Amino acid sequence: MSSPQSATTKASPGGSRIGRPPQWTISRSRKLARLYVYTTLSIERIIKVLEDDVFKPRKNSAQKTIHKMLDNDPRYLRPDSRAEMDLRISSLSASVTRRRRRRTTPVPASSTRRSGSDSIRSPEDTSSFGFSSSASLIPGSPSQGITLGTRRLSIRPPEPESVDPLEFSTTSSSIVQDLQRRMSDCSSNYARQISTLLRDFSISSASELDDEWTSDRRPSAASSLLLESAHDPDSSYEAFEAFPEPGFALPGDFLNSFIRSCADFPGQEHGNGRCWCAITNNTLSTENSWLSPTGDLSERAQSLLRSPHPATNSLRDCFGNTPLHLFAALQGYQDTLFQFVLNNNNIDATNNASQTFLHVLNVEWFSDLDSPSARLHQLLAVIHDSAPGLVYATDVYGRNFFHRAHSLIHNPALLTQLLAPFNPSLASRRDAFGFTPTLSSTDSNTTNPFIPPRRTASQSPPYDTTDPKPTPGSPADESLFLAYHARLVQTIQSSYTDPQIQDSSGRNGLHCLAEAILNPQTMEEQRFAMTTGRPMKRKLQGDIAAAPAAQSTTSTTTTPNINPILSMSPTAGPNQSEGLLPARLRHLEHLLHSPQPVDINAYDSAGTPVLTAFIAHIPDDQDDKAKTLLTILETLLRAGARIEARNRAGETALLVAARLGRKVALTTLLEHGANVHARDVFGRGVLEVVDATCRGAGGDVALYARLEACRVLLTGRRDWGVVASAATAGVPPVVLEWRGRVE
Repeated sequence: MSSPQSATTKASPGGSRIGRPPQWTISRSRKLARLYVYTTLSIERIIKVLEDDVFKPRKNSAQKTIHKMLDNDPRYLRPDSRAEMDLRISSLSASVTRRRRRRTTPVPASSTRRSGSDSIRSPEDTSSFGFSSSASLIPGSPSQGITLGTRRLSIRPPEPESVDPLEFSTTSSSIVQDLQRRMSDCSSNYARQISTLLRDFSISSASELDDEWTSDRRPSAASSLLLESAHDPDSSYEAFEAFPEPGFALPGDFLNSFIRSCADFPGQEHGNGRCWCAITNNTLSTENSWLSPTGDLSERAQSLLRSPHPATNSLRDCFGNTPLHLFAALQGYQDTLFQFVLNNNNIDATNNASQTFLHVLNVEWFSDLDSPSARLHQLLAVIHDSAPGLVYATDVYGRNFFHRAHSLIHNPALLTQLLAPFNPSLASRRDAFGFTPTLSSTDSNTTNPFIPPRRTASQSPPYDTTDPKPTPGSPADESLFLAYHARLVQTIQSSYTDPQIQDSSGRNGLHCLAEAILNPQTMEEQRFAMTTGRPMKRKLQGDIAAAPAAQSTTSTTTTPNINPILSMSPTAGPNQSEGLLPARLRHLEHLLHSPQPVDINAYDSAGTPVLTAFIAHIPDDQDDKAKTLLTILETLLRAGARIEARNRAGETALLVAARLGRKVALTTLLEHGANVHARDVFGRGVLEVVDATCRGAGGDVALYARLEACRVLLTGRRDWGVVASAATAGVPPVVLEWRGRVE
């Protein structure tokens, strides 16, 4: 969800408009955005393409519209050459999500008698080209969806457009000729590319949105068994495991995927490339795999058993799994693993999902724990003496060994005994699924979130993972809005003395810093924008870090001054001319570099990591000439924010940046080596996420333009590896997503 400060990117919420209707309609604005980021056309020639007898905009009008959509100085988004333009358009043309589909069935005679221009004219656009902005999804494909507020709006595919093949061919040819006439010196191929951009990639407005809420997840059968066991206090203790969904599979899961069957997961379609059968076949058939698809040890793994050596733990499979991961995941190798641990000084090695071997311990390790001589007790004793930090290491979903132990041990007393020697505060970190392991008891009132609940494959992911915010509309609502941000600021302030503090939604000081409105001027601008529907000012100069509560008579909370330099009081400190982002950056640096820094990799209750929160809540139009937004993101990454941490929808920071159209964040993450092959739990890569969100952008032309900008950044002059190449042709997506360097 966008933060309240991003109101500038939203269309006017309603009310009658005074004066003439805008020249740049939604359809024209989207066409302008496409022509600007995909072609080498100058602004003057773009206007020539779009103008008609009525619509004749001036150059400065087009430039202002571009800047409103893409922020100041967007020239870096343009293709440098015709070759780059061809590359961008060809990549767009390869997207089945974006390209409009037309049926070739002739329409009734009464419809075909219309002129070629009228047959494809959009009612909202009077351009002589009249390319329809209504788009259809692929027939038979599942409904797409986007999330607004706390509700998910599903998008139902409109009826496919019926076009007479002969009429369409004639119309297309006439459009190309008209474009050549307008642009005078362009070739037929160039004009055809422009025509394709305008005609084949248009979308409908928000009329496709359906205000129907659908549940996206349901608990798995194994999780239900887990819940039933927890509800029965007299049930006997028996370790068992609820296997994760295929969409949540990590490299450690590949080592025992052969024992999982698609029949165990009826919600997953067998043969779609993402079921357990496909995962087993694709991952265990890779080069240097420890196992064969049948689950037998490969020759490489058997050689480890014949001649074990401490140096062998430096070996990896394609996904970073070490021999420790292998023998920890398999049943019947407890003695082997124990010897490897005793004779190896590299037991904290992780795979490509940041899993240690403790993350993948076979369920047999958690049996008979009431006996002091149980092998797990012995293993943890060795780890406690040699590498105690190993038990706190987290994977990409924020799960450590204690999360796994809690999911398998259904006896609170045994769990407390097992974990007692370790640090409770480090053991009880919340993961992406909202699960916080405790040492005292298990929560019998909720399902075990360690195992992600089952998904319905045809539904879109629940992208909105933030709490609802009060929106000003009445005096009472405005009071709630002020109080909401006052609480965020109070949490930030309290984090200076207590870095562990969290608000009611599990957000620490850094989460709150990403979202809070820090000064009264911005608060007033925000309230005015949300109440009247008018946009906020693009830049607010002279802003200082002041708490809304300190300036509002509606709040009774007084923010204490912890430090004169860090104070949020409007009269404190020398930085009276400090802008919006510099104030946020200043607090960020102090929270990260204090003697007791705030946890930079913490998850809130909605499963949002800190880095993702900053990307979600700070849009590009809040940046300044000093590129402070870039500095904020790089400060987070340098301080240890995990670039591959995932939220509960399986999204990395890169996928979130792409979905929200955050150009600055997207480029920064790519520059720092973000995995361009990461996929969400629905198996969608970064381009698929951009395209799906683009189809649902509706009337939000700023979001639409920024999504197009993100797409060209991903497929433009820099070879980020997003576009398929000869080296990746035929590589299964699950392998491409998780494979790394093989030693």
